[in-house]
Amino acid sequence: MNQSGRFQRVISIILIIGVIILVVSAFFAPQPLDWTYSYSNRHAKPLGTRLVYNVINHLFPGQELIVKHSGLNDFLEEATPVNTNFIYINNNYDPNCDEVSRLLEVASAGNHVFIAAESFSECFEDTFNLRVRRAMPPVLSITNDSIGYHFTNKAIQKGYQDYWFRKVITNNYFESYDSTRTTVLGHNNRGRTNFIKIQHGHGAIFINANPIAFTNYHLLSGNKSEYIFKSLSYLPVTTTVWDESHKTGVTSIGSEIDFILAEPALRMAWYLTLMAAFFWLVFHGKRRQRAIPIINATRNITLSFVETISRLYLLKNDHAGIARKRFLYFKEYIRNRYFIQITSDESKIIEEISEKSGVRERSVAALFRMAKNLDRVKNISQEDLQQFNRQLEFFYKNCR
Repeated sequence: MNQSGRFQRVISIILIIGVIILVVSAFFAPQPLDWTYSYSNRHAKPLGTRLVYNVINHLFPGQELIVKHSGLNDFLEEATPVNTNFIYINNNYDPNCDEVSRLLEVASAGNHVFIAAESFSECFEDTFNLRVRRAMPPVLSITNDSIGYHFTNKAIQKGYQDYWFRKVITNNYFESYDSTRTTVLGHNNRGRTNFIKIQHGHGAIFINANPIAFTNYHLLSGNKSEYIFKSLSYLPVTTTVWDESHKTGVTSIGSEIDFILAEPALRMAWYLTLMAAFFWLVFHGKRRQRAIPIINATRNITLSFVETISRLYLLKNDHAGIARKRFLYFKEYIRNRYFIQITSDESKIIEEISEKSGVRERSVAALFRMAKNLDRVKNISQEDLQQFNRQLEFFYKNCR
């Protein structure tokens, strides 16, 4: 190996080792907490709902849990279920008027809908005659001005006066609502309504103005899990549909690459694959010329066989035998090339051969006459054989 090749190899090894160290250190380094909104059951980060989703089965034991990824109309199509829960937890709940009408049909049929959101579509607010006041942005650090939630139902509230939230919380409340058909289920520590129930037909719609209280973070924070469980306990124990459509923290998947980049583990694997491909192209992708094997020309055994047989006939002075073999080959040639089967009616055959081959009819007829004479004699002279051969060669050279 020359000096430049050895140097290139050393540099390659150093680069590869460096990249491996960087990747391993990045993979095992502690990741900072992601405090972005999600509300998706795919995410275990503080403001996701994976842990909340996982305990739903304990709230509704023995019941089917269904995840929907589309709007209500697309999910239900024409059928309206009976005795089913629908749970929506997201930053925003913004159905159009068609979806609001379908939501009313669902509730009227005896189903129960739980919605935790801090903003709603105009059509939704107008339909239920309510307005939400977003009192402050989320408090992401400990503060002296803690926020307390409590239930109006003393049987549910039990020993806790309030569920106090000192960080990662909002203080949204309902500024107005239709008191004639609304039941207040919860207040904040200042007496402002933040949890209501709207009876509709045989079912009901429960609305909570602080969805952040239903995230992974608060499920694991002291008695805040009690607030989540008790809020959801207003729903009957039955089949439950968990909504995953249009979640705040979930990027819409447009292609396979989008899906890979959206998942941290898959994204890391993708980058490693690209990096490995790059290094392979740089250091090992050079075209290496393989030795080209020498292929000897195929020996024509048929010609050797013909030559041997010809010598045999010549040594025996069997000129007529050679001529007959030549004519047999000629007839096979005519059959394969022009698809003409030679029969007893020579006049028509001669005319057809002449027409297809382009050789004059007189020359073809002479060939057939000479071949016919071979059947009448036992042997012929060498000159006659040469004459017959010249006649055949003339045909082969001039036929088309």
